[in-house]
Amino acid sequence: MTPGGSPLYAPLSRLETAPPPGDRWDALKTLVRARLLVVTLALPIGVLLRPDSTVEAWWVLAGSLLAVGLLSAAFWLGARMRRGLGIQTYLQLGADLLLVTALSALSGGRNSQFVLFYALVVITGGLVGSLAGGLFAAAGSCIGFLALPWIAVWLGVAPEAVDLAAVPRPGMLIAFLAVVGVLAGILGRRVQRTREDLERTSRELDRVRVDNDAILRHLTTGVLTVDRDGNTGYLNPAAEQMLGLRGAAVRGRRIQVALPDRLARLRDVVAGTLDRQAPRVRVELMITHEQGREFPIGVSTSLLMHDGAVTGVVAVFQDLTEVREMERRARRNETLAEVGALAAGIAHELRNGINPISGSVECLQRELHLEGENLMLMELINKECNRLNRFVSDLLSYARDREMAPEMVDLHQHLAEFCDLVARDPRAVDRVTVRFEPGESGAAVRVDREQIRQVWLNLATNAIQAMETGGTLRVRWRCIEPEQVVVEFEDEGPGIAAEDLPRVGQPFFTTKDGGTGLGLAIAQRIVERHGGSLSLDSQPGRGTTARVMLPCVAVSVAQAA
Repeated sequence: MTPGGSPLYAPLSRLETAPPPGDRWDALKTLVRARLLVVTLALPIGVLLRPDSTVEAWWVLAGSLLAVGLLSAAFWLGARMRRGLGIQTYLQLGADLLLVTALSALSGGRNSQFVLFYALVVITGGLVGSLAGGLFAAAGSCIGFLALPWIAVWLGVAPEAVDLAAVPRPGMLIAFLAVVGVLAGILGRRVQRTREDLERTSRELDRVRVDNDAILRHLTTGVLTVDRDGNTGYLNPAAEQMLGLRGAAVRGRRIQVALPDRLARLRDVVAGTLDRQAPRVRVELMITHEQGREFPIGVSTSLLMHDGAVTGVVAVFQDLTEVREMERRARRNETLAEVGALAAGIAHELRNGINPISGSVECLQRELHLEGENLMLMELINKECNRLNRFVSDLLSYARDREMAPEMVDLHQHLAEFCDLVARDPRAVDRVTVRFEPGESGAAVRVDREQIRQVWLNLATNAIQAMETGGTLRVRWRCIEPEQVVVEFEDEGPGIAAEDLPRVGQPFFTTKDGGTGLGLAIAQRIVERHGGSLSLDSQPGRGTTARVMLPCVAVSVAQAA
């Protein structure tokens, strides 16, 4: 409970279970303790208050105490074993009846002050054994009381004169004990039912608490609670991870102190909900992680009510980074689709004009014997026609998605063969070293072999062209999750400027002389069609790493063999 009486901490912060109610075995143990207490106090007092006490009475007292002590020890051990509940219950009641009867017979029979203990035995029988136990104790008490004169003679005690004025009539006593037995049994049954209801309610409450705790702990959505005094109550693991906080460290602290300034926007939303007592729905805001990374979250707040009064606020929030990335990709795909449609039309018209020009130039080169400047101009026309033709081919390749023919490909073998071919490329033989770094185990991916090869070729070409003065191209792959693999192309070139990095991959953007700006865009589109992603990590002066993430169908050493 919070200082204001809000029940926020117990159900949400941790699992707190109260001790279960005592069962009937505990009742038997309580009976053993009560018997010892009553015998220890009542027997000496009963002997001392009797005016005609003799030495024999003290011997009876000592024997009774010893017998009760031994029986109590035996009954305690039996209750600890927890076997034969009904038998142990009636054994204890029967022993009590025998003790009271013997003690009464030895201390005056029906005139004994210990006859009153029959009522205690009957009440105990009802409480411990319900109605059956109460009736059993009442019947045993009546029989014992009626048989006291004969039992006294059997024990060798001289019968005393009965004071009819002081001793109740047997019929009245039997009726009294019977009524007490029935009432005690009814009371015992109600107590037992109440105890069972409490145990059932306690188990159900524990189950609900465990379920709630498990649900909150496994939610990927963050949950934060604040009581009506503005004290932080609970953060689930998802909230701790998103906010960079520890629930145990902030619990019970004012929200203005618990949430630092980097979480000021979230703090203001929660505090505003509490102050205005008005919930907020899907508020989008930016917060900063403890590592300095800024990311968007969506927050909804609700008021916690109890008996019509506000007891606190619960805030539910979710990291929107992936949602924003999906939206960005959707907008990009829409733009690319429009650009692709436009590019297809332009490429078609350009090719219609280039083909006659290229054919005419080839005819002129065969028929005319040009020299000097005329020859250079003719070669320039031919070169530019070829370049425009390649550009048109890239445009058409980007605009029209070829139908995929996926097949199972051993990634290790596929990349090893590709690296071997790249190492023999004339552009790389003299100045670039190609190093293949395979993963620890084999991986199989389901891809279109030719299209994914086009991706590797584009990334390798970009890396080789970036290392104008030479260097090492490292091609590596590894499994980062059971169903995902990453392939990296790392070069030692000059890197990409920070202002250019976000634009790399966009159609027609290039930093190379003579580049079309479509190669990386085509590669990215192919990777996305395979359910993966392509990203670049680059710093000026430290080279560039192109990273391709692909779904991995199977991972095993056997497949790599």
